[in-house]
Order: sequence, then C-alpha cells, then structure tokens
Amino acid sequence: MKKIILYALPLVFSVGAFCQSTPNDMQAVKTDYRKKSKNQKTTAWVLFGGGVAITTVSVVMASVKVTEDYVNVIAGVFSSEPVQENNYTAENILLVTGTASMLASIPFFIASKKNKRNAMAMSANIKMENARMLQYQSFVQTSYPAIVLKIKL
Repeated sequence: MKKIILYALPLVFSVGAFCQSTPNDMQAVKTDYRKKSKNQKTTAWVLFGGGVAITTVSVVMASVKVTEDYVNVIAGVFSSEPVQENNYTAENILLVTGTASMLASIPFFIASKKNKRNAMAMSANIKMENARMLQYQSFVQTSYPAIVLKIKL
C-alpha cells in the first residue's frame, strides 16, 4: 500500500503542473504590452531628444567657424596673406550622429504605438454560448458558459 501511495503522489503533482493557465494570465500579457510600449516610447524620446541636442551643438559649433571663415575671407581680400580655413570634422561627425539618432527613434515610436494598440485590443470575458443538443428524441437549445479571449492582430 505504501508503494502505491509513493508512486501515485508524484503522478498527482505532475498532473497539476501541466494544467491550463488561468484567465488572470491575460492581465499579465496586457500589462506586459503596456510596459513594453512605455519603455519603447521612453527610448524613442531619449533618442530623439539626444539627437536634437547633438545636432544643435553641431550647428552652433559650425556657425562660429563659418562666421570666422567669412571674416577671414573678407579680411583676406584686403590683405596679401593666405587665408586659413577651418576644419569641420567634429561638427560633421556630431551632425551625422545627431541625425542618425533622430532617425533611429522613428522605429521605436512605431513599435510603441503598435504595442499600445495590442494592449488596448486584448480583452477577456465570459460569454454564454448556445448549442442544440438531442434530448429525449428532440433537439433542445442549451446554453453553456465559455471564456472569450480577443486578441486583434
């Protein structure tokens, strides 16, 4: 008798481990989509804001050098000394980096919107379904409860 109980006990626990999930898991999925959407939107705004800041710094740095170049050109017209040109390597690198950062934020905005739409589209409820059943040699309309899970893709 002890052996039967010892062999049956793991069987009982393993059956419980493979049961279907409860409807409460639906809320977790919905909140996961919302959290993912919020994180993506935050990432998008950080990338966009950083790109704007880096591009602005690049433009300000370049505008100082451009003004200096114009002054040197005008002064060079009236003198015989050669005009020294500025190097715009750092400004160009910052401009490209800022623009790339702003462009990289676009897919994050799109993905955030899609995940938010998925979170709002999901719903779960209980609905009474009707079925025709044969009972005592005639068809009878019988209702039964059903769990409805809607996920719009």
